Order: sequence, then structure tokens, then C-alpha cells
Amino acid sequence: MRAVYKKTGAGLLLFFALLLATGVWGMKQAYAAAAAPIKVAVDTQWVSFSVDPLLDGGSTLVQMRPLFETMGIALTWNQQNQTITGQKGSMSFTLKVGSTKAVLNGKEIKLDKPARVVQGNTLVPLRFVGEATGGLVVWDPKDREITIFSEQMLSQLGLTKEQAAEILAKNGGMTTSNPPKDPPGTGQTGSGDEEKAPASPVKLDKLQGMYVGMRLDPGGYECGGACWDYYTFLPGQKVVVGEPVSGGPETIDCSKQACSAYSIKNNRLTLDNGKSYAIRVSAKGNLFIEDVQLEPVKPVAAHFKLSGSYVYRGYSGMAGANSASSAWEERIAFQTDGTFKSDNLALGTLDTGAGTTNSSSGVSGTGTYDISGNTITLKFSDGKTERFVFFVHTGKDGKPNPQDIQIGDRNFYVDND
Repeated sequence: MRAVYKKTGAGLLLFFALLLATGVWGMKQAYAAAAAPIKVAVDTQWVSFSVDPLLDGGSTLVQMRPLFETMGIALTWNQQNQTITGQKGSMSFTLKVGSTKAVLNGKEIKLDKPARVVQGNTLVPLRFVGEATGGLVVWDPKDREITIFSEQMLSQLGLTKEQAAEILAKNGGMTTSNPPKDPPGTGQTGSGDEEKAPASPVKLDKLQGMYVGMRLDPGGYECGGACWDYYTFLPGQKVVVGEPVSGGPETIDCSKQACSAYSIKNNRLTLDNGKSYAIRVSAKGNLFIEDVQLEPVKPVAAHFKLSGSYVYRGYSGMAGANSASSAWEERIAFQTDGTFKSDNLALGTLDTGAGTTNSSSGVSGTGTYDISGNTITLKFSDGKTERFVFFVHTGKDGKPNPQDIQIGDRNFYVDND
């Protein structure tokens, strides 16, 4: 679970690359309501089709001419042979309607599905688009959107396909495979390859403890690029939505913080204040609220100490798209003796309400820290004390990674670059 990819020599362009997973910058939200047809974008441009993309046995087929012409590929149709030839620079291909084979730059390749004609338009499997163009094909299961990053765009960002794929895999559940058909009756999209089964499947009638999940904030205006959603379920059918005010779940006092009674019915989590959220358990047993996968927050080991220099990076506005865009870093160095030194630290100043503007102002200072349960207490030398939710993110090996930590609504990590 990572909010921000570690930047390399590509600098801020690499950081902003995670935003491109949303298709056409901030315009994605305009399409969110129309969830039925799959949308396709090339870099920052939506592609208009006369025939919507089709799902066939786990493969996606897209209308060829508008997509390829958007990418600058010239197409030639041979009616007699039912073949299509494409050319751009040194790249060329030929494929035949109804055949599962194509010739790309003189080499024969196998197609997932044969090209077909629908309403007088030729559709080809999506995977072939990536192979033919050298672009990176990305599937966003939450909003049913495909983004194809051209070689030119990746070059401008200073990224290889492999680097871009790694960024997207670590941010928000994007996958670089064909969009599969939704499992019937689950309301779930995606193949589930990125979703791992928990040790114990979640049961909606026995929810207990704190759960957290990350969702992308494309424009950076809500929460600096990555939003962290907290839900803490308490005994007596009570829940706290959002980050607790005084630290981890063990600090929650319903006499001082808003705790809501809740009920769950027909896949809706309804609070006594009238607010309601979509809730479900996936086939693999994970909890999803508002289509964000949530993971249980695990208690930190007793007497846990940190060691290293950690960084959090945020932004507001799209670089190159918004004149008022900005980006910032917050750094904090922890020592095993319980001391810390911060640089431009703005913890506690971020307003995560929709429509607000994030602040990049911060202060430098020193002090001591203590970690107990899932709460980190920072005592600054000037006498100020701050308490936040704290937990350690899990690495690829399934074990806690002390170089990747959460402090409140910020994901700090050790930047080894």
C-alpha cells in the first residue's frame, strides 16, 4: 500500500506520472457517472468511437481506426483480402479480419482474439494496440477506463514502459493488462490479480477495528495527490469515519469525538446522521467502501523505534496543465534514541475536505517521539505536541516494511535515491 512512488532522476515529472493513470487529467470525473461503456484515452485525449469497446472472454476489443489515427498511425484497408495495414515511421503491421495472427515489423504475432467487423467498423484486441504502438496500456477498474500512454508521452516524462508500469501498479490498483469481464453479481471490476486475500475474510456483521485505504486525488486539490480513507468500527455498532483526532483507534473517546451508530443493509453502510456509503466484501474476502479497498490497521510492536530520513511529497494542480500548480516535500528524520528532526513539516495543517486548497507551508524543528499502539506522539522542542495515527505499511513479501510508514494522512518513506 503506497501513496507515492519514489522519484528518480526524472524529478517531479515522475511524481506527476501517477496522475496520468486517470486518463485525461481532471476531466475524468465528467465521465464517472456514465460507468457502463468503457472509455479510452490516448495520453491526454479521449477517443471518440462509433462502436463502444467490447468485452469478449476476458479480452477487450476496440474500434481500430479512430484509436490508431489518434496515435498518428496511417491505416490502409484492402477490401478484397479483408486486411488492414498500419504504418508510422519504421513501425508497420498487417492483420486480417477473422485471423488470430498478425505481422508486426516483419514478425508474426498471435492475437488474443481475431479482428472483427461490427457495424461496418473493424475492432482489434487491446493487447495488440500496445504491441503495435509500443505504448503502455493501462486499465482503471474503478472507473472502467483505459489509458494508452504513447512512447512520446513516456519519453517526455523520462520514463521507460517498465518504470511507468511499476508506478501505476503501486498507485491505486491500476493494472497494465487487458480489462477482464466483471465477475457477475459482485459489483467488482478487474481480474483480481492485484488483490490478495486477507488472512481472515471480512464479515460485514462482525466489523471491528480500524480499516484504511488509499485513493488517488488526480488534481491534488483535495488531499495532495493521495487520499487516505479511515473507518474505525467500534463495539455497539458504532463507527468513526475519517482520521481520529488524537491518534490511533485506541485513543477514540466517543464523548469527545463524533462516533456514529450505523447499520448495513443491501450493501449500504448507513450512519445515524443520514450519510450512506457503498460497502461490500469481495470474492477474496477484502472490505471495500465506496469502491476503495481497505486493509485492517495492524498494531505496532511494543517499544517500536524508527531509524532513517523519511519524505512525504504532495502537490496541488497539474504541472503543465494548471498555472497555479505547486509541489512540496516534508521530511522527518527519526533516531532510535527517540529523537527526530523535521524539515518543512506541515503535519496537521492539511484540510482534506473536498474543494479546499492544500497548504505547502511547513516548519523545521527537533523533538522527541513515542509510538504506542497505533499512535505516534511528536513533542517539539518549542513545547508543541502532536498525535497522529501511525502504522507500518506492508511490503511485497507480506511483512511490515519500516521504511514505509503512515503518519496521519501522509505516507512517509525512506527515499534511497
